[in-house]
Amino acid sequence: MGREILIFENKGFPTIKIYEDEFQIKDIDYWEFRTFRFSEIKSIKHYNPNNNWLSKIYISTSLAGRVFAKEDPWILKIVKENGGEWSYRTSPKHNSSFKNAINIINEHIS
Repeated sequence: MGREILIFENKGFPTIKIYEDEFQIKDIDYWEFRTFRFSEIKSIKHYNPNNNWLSKIYISTSLAGRVFAKEDPWILKIVKENGGEWSYRTSPKHNSSFKNAINIINEHIS
C-alpha cells in the first residue's frame, strides 16, 4: 500500500480509499474493505440498471414503476482482468465527490 491519495465516505455510497497503486472499497452494508490493485482492473463503471428498454417500458406502463424507479439504487461495477466481477449498490443521487473518486480510479487503470 502506497501513499494515500483520497478517502471518500458518504451515506448511501460505498466507502472508497484510493492509494498510489491500489484502492479499497467497503460496501454500504458490509464491515470489511476489499482491495483491488490498479493493474488487475479491466474496467469500473457506475450506471443506472434501469436504463434499458425493458425497464423503460415497465416504468412507462406501471404506476409502481413510475413512483419507485427514481429511488432504485445505481450500481458500481468493477471487472478484473481475470473475469471476476464485483457490484456495489450506490445512491441514485448525484455526488460530485463520488464521481471524482471514480474518475481518479479510471485514470489509474487506463
